[in-house]
Amino acid sequence: MQWLRMASIILLWASGCRVAVASDTANGLALANLERSGWPEALTTQTSIDTASRAEVLIFGKALLASEALDEAGLKQRLGVQQMQLKSIRQVRDGLWDRLLNTYRNASQNCDEQAFCPRVRSVADLRQLAAAFTGDISPAHAEWASKSLDVHERVLDEQLRVAVLRP
Repeated sequence: MQWLRMASIILLWASGCRVAVASDTANGLALANLERSGWPEALTTQTSIDTASRAEVLIFGKALLASEALDEAGLKQRLGVQQMQLKSIRQVRDGLWDRLLNTYRNASQNCDEQAFCPRVRSVADLRQLAAAFTGDISPAHAEWASKSLDVHERVLDEQLRVAVLRP
């Protein structure tokens, strides 16, 4: 089962990078070259991998929530597009929430009393958890959260831009 969790996490991350590179080579290369210090703890056990996975899901959820708060004009400006395909944007967002929920659930098995481990039953629960998440349990985690949010916002923007340009 642990390989399935890792595969889900890698697939989520890789799909974002693949979409970014496919949609805009210059921006895709910028994403690939971002300085990321990474998770502040060693990822040597399944428990540590799952903890990092849950935190990444919550940070990505936070970026997704922020994009949903934008009106159409704000989203057009953020994505740098003239026309908006709101149906495509909604489909991409819904699909992302479903993947985030599945990944979070997989990484939450047997995680009682570990960091970032409240149980979620639905996308609505995950949305609430992501909205409240800061990752600020230590200075190192706070630094990671800030950098990770920036990366996830850029990947999300590329995915949404592709949804607009290729509905």
